[in-house]
Amino acid sequence: MATVRRRRIANPDTLSGVLKSRTHHFNPEEIVRHFASVTEERVDSLAEALTAYISVNLPAAFERRDGLADYRTNPYVLMTSASVMRLDDPQAFGTFLFNSKLYMALETSFGKQIEAAFVSQYPIGSQNKWIEAPEKRAEFTALEGLSRERKAQQRLNSVWREIDKSVVVGDRRYLTSIKSGPNTINDTQVQGMTRAIIDNYRAWVEQTRATYPEVTGIDVVLGLTYGTDRTTNNKENQILVKLLENGFVEEDRERCPGVLIDSETGTVRVYRCIGMDFWAFIGQPNNRQAASFVFLEVLLALSKALGRGVENADIETRINLKLQQLALALSRLLFPRQSLPAWVRDDFSESQLFWFATAVTAFFDEGI
Repeated sequence: MATVRRRRIANPDTLSGVLKSRTHHFNPEEIVRHFASVTEERVDSLAEALTAYISVNLPAAFERRDGLADYRTNPYVLMTSASVMRLDDPQAFGTFLFNSKLYMALETSFGKQIEAAFVSQYPIGSQNKWIEAPEKRAEFTALEGLSRERKAQQRLNSVWREIDKSVVVGDRRYLTSIKSGPNTINDTQVQGMTRAIIDNYRAWVEQTRATYPEVTGIDVVLGLTYGTDRTTNNKENQILVKLLENGFVEEDRERCPGVLIDSETGTVRVYRCIGMDFWAFIGQPNNRQAASFVFLEVLLALSKALGRGVENADIETRINLKLQQLALALSRLLFPRQSLPAWVRDDFSESQLFWFATAVTAFFDEGI
């Protein structure tokens, strides 16, 4: 695991500066100590929940792409990457293009489902587990039967849209919005999440009291599934800074840096958890220090599930077939040299024309 330390920072008096000062140093001895808390039963349970899902849905991440039109990507970045990496033949270029699209697919919708499968197994020792908020489910149920356009319009009024998972532990309810990694939050999402908290935190409290009468307060947590305090793009901290100007104050910077409370009642806490701290929060939200090993359980379970799922679905063979199909399609792209203007024939190499031809596909739907 990592030993957490504070480092010297340029702006030590700002909230972002304080939060960025935390550093995580890899310590093999701490990893070994954490293994004492990891249980085989939990790892097996997590792996079992994931294996069947991976067998069905991992192939879906690439098999729905039939032709070059389904591999469309930024043509300018595509040509630059291809030239730098010397990808000047269809087989190498096809492998690069396939891997790029597969990675992006896994980091978005597929990755989101993996996270959901993990969090539903926790918290440790709690009868209640992480679930989609019942109030959010009710909002979506109310939209059944509406057209796609009408649903999109109604979702603008959603109170629970930004909340991914919820759990009650003791007398507090924990709500979390899960982001895949340290650089996935953009300025639009900062604005969206900030407005969601400012506009809806009172409704979250009110509806929580109706759903869970025993709850006396809520924690709203922005969770990043990997990374460290230093490696984020700082967008999660910007959300906290903006909240300080809109009804929230720091609870205690020395004792719990980065934790805000609403100035109106003091019952709503807002903070962010990153990487290991996020998984500790998932494992035991009311006592994160006691669950600092949970990220190891998650990684072990994913490794185990991938081994089973990839083998069961014969994914390697299916990927190789897709690569062959993509390489064949790319090999047919080249323009006959005699059909090109003389200055193009003279100035452009075969590799340059190949990169050009692949980039052209980004502008067409059919015939490629």
